[in-house]
Amino acid sequence: MGITIRFVGGPADGRAYAIPDAAPPPLYLIPLAPPLSELFPNGRVEPTPIQKAEYEPLRENGLPRRADDGAYLYQHRADPLTAEEREALAGEHEECRMAEARRRAELDETWQEIRRERPHYPKSWRDL
Repeated sequence: MGITIRFVGGPADGRAYAIPDAAPPPLYLIPLAPPLSELFPNGRVEPTPIQKAEYEPLRENGLPRRADDGAYLYQHRADPLTAEEREALAGEHEECRMAEARRRAELDETWQEIRRERPHYPKSWRDL
């Protein structure tokens, strides 16, 4: 008798597999096939190592989480971010924060123009 596991996120998102084990494994590795051009780079004879995507069970109250159909759910375990990726994310976060501040200032300015025409409106659009 086997069990079914379903993957969430990563390269195998949405796939389900039936495995013969009686209990769900603590970690599931899925090999990722590299592009054909990377199999033998620069005329080397030995192929590049095959990378694997790691999936770990989703837990709810300490127990493995299951889908409505009874399949065990496994979440993709992403690789840790590099320093460059962290800096890029921090820069994007700062840009978003600045854009939100500009949008809020534009809304406040527009609301003040509306209030000049309709003084009975609340002092701030947030008070609506």
